Amino acid sequence: MSSLEAVVGKLRRSSARASAVRYLLHALLAAGAWILGVVILARFVPLEQALRVAAFGVPVAFAAVAVAWAAARPAPISLMRTADLRLGLKERLSTAWERRLDAGPMDGALRRDALEKAGRAKLAAAYPVGLRRGEMLLTVAVAVAAAALVLLPNPMDQVLAQRRADRHAQAQAAATIAAAQKKIAAASTPAPVDPQVQKILQDAKAKIAAAPDPHAALQNITPAEQKLLQLSDPQTPARASAAQNLANNLAATNAGRTTSQALTASPGQGAQSLRDLASQLQSLSPQDRAQVASALAAAAQQTKDPTMAASLRQASSALASGDTSAAAIALNGLAGQLDSLQQQESNDQQIAAALNGLEAARQQLAAQADRDAAQSATGTASGSPRAGAGGSGSGSGTGTGNGNGNGNGNGNGNRSGTGSGSGNGGTGNGGSGGQGNSGSGAGQGSAAQSTERVYVPAAALPGQSENDPAPLGPGQDVPLTPYTQVIQAYEQTALDAANQSLIPGSERDLIRAYFSSLGETSAGK
Repeated sequence: MSSLEAVVGKLRRSSARASAVRYLLHALLAAGAWILGVVILARFVPLEQALRVAAFGVPVAFAAVAVAWAAARPAPISLMRTADLRLGLKERLSTAWERRLDAGPMDGALRRDALEKAGRAKLAAAYPVGLRRGEMLLTVAVAVAAAALVLLPNPMDQVLAQRRADRHAQAQAAATIAAAQKKIAAASTPAPVDPQVQKILQDAKAKIAAAPDPHAALQNITPAEQKLLQLSDPQTPARASAAQNLANNLAATNAGRTTSQALTASPGQGAQSLRDLASQLQSLSPQDRAQVASALAAAAQQTKDPTMAASLRQASSALASGDTSAAAIALNGLAGQLDSLQQQESNDQQIAAALNGLEAARQQLAAQADRDAAQSATGTASGSPRAGAGGSGSGSGTGTGNGNGNGNGNGNGNRSGTGSGSGNGGTGNGGSGGQGNSGSGAGQGSAAQSTERVYVPAAALPGQSENDPAPLGPGQDVPLTPYTQVIQAYEQTALDAANQSLIPGSERDLIRAYFSSLGETSAGK
């Protein structure tokens, strides 16, 4: 070797090569442990994009180990001491390095001797490349465990899929409400109530999007509908009916036929035509005035709105007495009421559009909530033991006829059950049902008459007509159907009936919540 610095450089390269292999194994172990930890956590906690999170930690682990490898680089004196120890140089290199700057009588000889010995030795052997067996086995075990958990089915995938479906349903419901907002804003004639309707829809959309699940989002629909209904004037139907009655009565007059057609078209057009009629009262013949007065009086009697009825009576009375000025004033006041009715109807149209949007959003959320409830009920039912079935018994009485007795039995883990019942005959034996459970029952009562036919009806399935059941003979069991096989059919029938009838959306939510609670209760048992 030409110099001690050259010896240090060669030893440093050998040390870096040997330590790089070890630190690479450390990095592989750290990355495998990170992946294994994330995969295990993802099996207990629904973690979105678990594989991406696991993959993100791999370069981080390698970077951290690389920093540690660079920071752990040994100093030159440590390299020399390790070489002396492992190559048997008897501290020649370390002593020469410590006295490399000294100029004593023996220092030069020490350096030459150290360089001579180092030249004959294999310096790379001071830092051999090797791996620890235990660390290698641990790394392989962690990698195999992580790969196995990644490939095996994860029970949390179903939870994540349900969450994604819930978010999609809520996003669709929010988009439906946004479409209703856009439709209201695009109306050719804005209604006075538009700003309030838009605010209610906007608040409902935000709450639905922020709800934790569709069931919670459904709870925001009914309050929004109630707020919208409060914006509508309850007198609007009565006033609209009054306007139509006025149109019908004016249709029979010569002077009011045009006004009748305008009223039939819309209250706003009718108001303008009514003002025109008021300005023409003085030019009408006495016969036409009498016809108009009679038509106004008849409309006043048919009108249920007190304000419009008063205006109609005032106009009719004034016109009948010949006071055309007072009649014109009353008709102009009635025209103003028709203008107000036009605004109210415009408001009702916008409110109806908003209600339709909310109802469409309700249907979307309810469908997803029903799927979630059915999936939850299926999962809990498959993971819990089946409950024991009830027993029923039948027996022969001591009288002149046959009697039947019904008993209810409860099964338990020992596959036994007891039951009691009453019937038209003497004692009876409990029927068996469910999975391997048996029951016994006893009934007592008066004997049936010899000509009397006794039936024990079974519950009809939804959508089927209830025909007379077949008679049960002595000793025959009442047919039973497991609860879990009929509850979904009953729920679907109830929801279909609710959708086809004029039941408010809030009441349909109560029906849905009722059947959801039944499913949870049965699963808990």
